[in-house]
Amino acid sequence: MNEGFPHSHQLPLIHLFPGEIACRPEPQLISTILGSCVAVCLWDRNLRFGGMNHFLLPRWEHQDEPSPRYGNIAVETLIMEMRRFGSRLVDLRAKIFGGANVLSMASDGPSIGTRNIEMALHELHRFDIPVVNRRVSGTNGVLIKQFTETGEVWVRPVRNGSRVSD
Repeated sequence: MNEGFPHSHQLPLIHLFPGEIACRPEPQLISTILGSCVAVCLWDRNLRFGGMNHFLLPRWEHQDEPSPRYGNIAVETLIMEMRRFGSRLVDLRAKIFGGANVLSMASDGPSIGTRNIEMALHELHRFDIPVVNRRVSGTNGVLIKQFTETGEVWVRPVRNGSRVSD
């Protein structure tokens, strides 16, 4: 269902899975479900279009092929896609979602969700892209939908063990 946004029933709905990126200059509705994964939503305030990524792990360490499953690759790739469609870095604004600690396992360091959030912030800072909103951390996942024409993002919590149908 595409409720919550004006004319959203007329828009293509793109659902992102981990390691995927969506970015097109035409209006669309992009959705994903996040737990410890993080999504960065970019919006070009001048050209009025946006894109989103969904990554699982913070950093690609050359252990396999580079992939947007890793935050440092996913954020840079989304930025480059926005630029390919004419965006200038000074016009981009970011929103960050996810990074929850959905698995209550004790560890000696920061959780994977926390490390994913830190990577997203680091990469956006590296490109001087301001983060205008974030809903990160916690213990529950979220379902998010980005209306790319306005940059609006709709967020719905997903409780551990609950089903989400769209």
